[in-house]
Amino acid sequence: MNRREFLAMTAVLGMAATLAACAPKPAPKEEGAAKEGEVATPEAPAPKEKKASLSLATYAGPRYNWQRTIAQEWQEEHPEVDLDVVEVPYGEMNKKQLALLATGNLWDVTYSGIKWYFYSVVKGCFAPIDEYVASNDPGMDDFIPSAVDSCRWEDKLYGLPYLIHAGNVALIASNLDLLGEKGIEAPTDDTTFEEYLEISKRASDPENRIFGTNYIANNFYDIAPFMSFGSNVMDEEGKTFLVGLEAKATAAARWVTDLRATHHVAPTREEAEGLQFQAGLYATTTMGSYYVEPLKIEVGDKFQYSVSLHPIGPAGIRGWQPFMEMYSIYSECENPDLAYDLVVAETSKEAGIMQLDELAPAGRKSSWDEAASKDDIYKRVLEWMNDTPSKFPMPHNVRFAEVQDTWANNARDVFYGEVPFEEGIENLRKRCQAVFDLPRPD
Repeated sequence: MNRREFLAMTAVLGMAATLAACAPKPAPKEEGAAKEGEVATPEAPAPKEKKASLSLATYAGPRYNWQRTIAQEWQEEHPEVDLDVVEVPYGEMNKKQLALLATGNLWDVTYSGIKWYFYSVVKGCFAPIDEYVASNDPGMDDFIPSAVDSCRWEDKLYGLPYLIHAGNVALIASNLDLLGEKGIEAPTDDTTFEEYLEISKRASDPENRIFGTNYIANNFYDIAPFMSFGSNVMDEEGKTFLVGLEAKATAAARWVTDLRATHHVAPTREEAEGLQFQAGLYATTTMGSYYVEPLKIEVGDKFQYSVSLHPIGPAGIRGWQPFMEMYSIYSECENPDLAYDLVVAETSKEAGIMQLDELAPAGRKSSWDEAASKDDIYKRVLEWMNDTPSKFPMPHNVRFAEVQDTWANNARDVFYGEVPFEEGIENLRKRCQAVFDLPRPD
């Protein structure tokens, strides 16, 4: 190789080295990447966010299907929640609440009847919701005041009402055909106790199994006759049982008893077997506002009838007893914000309108106004409830179930005339007062 060829080769090699130095370096392999000749493994997808869990106990039965419809709508609006909806029979709920509380498995949102609500509150089932209401108003101005007040215990609110009515003996349904045949005018909203008794006397025909009325105070909370006489079944503090102790309360019990024992315008226990207003065997019958719509279906075109408010008593008062059902939040609920939102939905204006097709007006004025647009009786009941203060008779020790059992086992014997009045009333007073004297449960 001559000198010229050597220099040419050197120049070529130098250029190649320069180009190699300028070439981009290969990217470093990522951690976990497959080596040459290996198959790459695809990355695992990111885990899905866990849904919040919530449970709801609804009132079992077709008349309360609206509660489950509202729950379904709420679930669709909250896909981030796994909502478990169950149906619980009314007659089992009080015991189930206490049993599930003991195991720490009470439903996050549950309904109650006023009869056991306060007992469950005292036992620690429910959380107060005052702060939630203050920060997220569910439309408190639309609730009937007595319904909301009845959800308070010791100045704290533990639930919102979805139902209120004026008790089991709030209204009088009158068979206009039966009364008309005898030339008797049916009771009206202005009818007094004395006038109602006279109507019942004239309409009764016991030999043919026709009775003027079925009026009776079957339950401790059937306080309408006692209020109408200017008294009640217990004092304001709920510590003293008044029937058999206070003159007006005892006079009311005597009036109820005399319907059967003296005047025979209402059937005895044996005579009452098989008797129904719908069958045309009562000239009048007592009922609650919750039964206005079912009665229309049951009577149909069998006969004409009217519905009036409870008679006015000797004290110039038309007595009534507020009966509520409400929804509450479990005291140990893990998602109380969501639970409150569900309570608001189940007691909302929408729910109150929806339940009119199956049940009765809700705890909201808007629900009663809607019902009144179809039947004037609802307007009259609402005005009555607003004009006449009343509250559910809850003993101070919240032992309602015990005093109710005592009443049922003793008062009915008196009212059906099966025991002498003075003896029976004194026995009732002693037994009920014994329950009132018990301490409040821990």
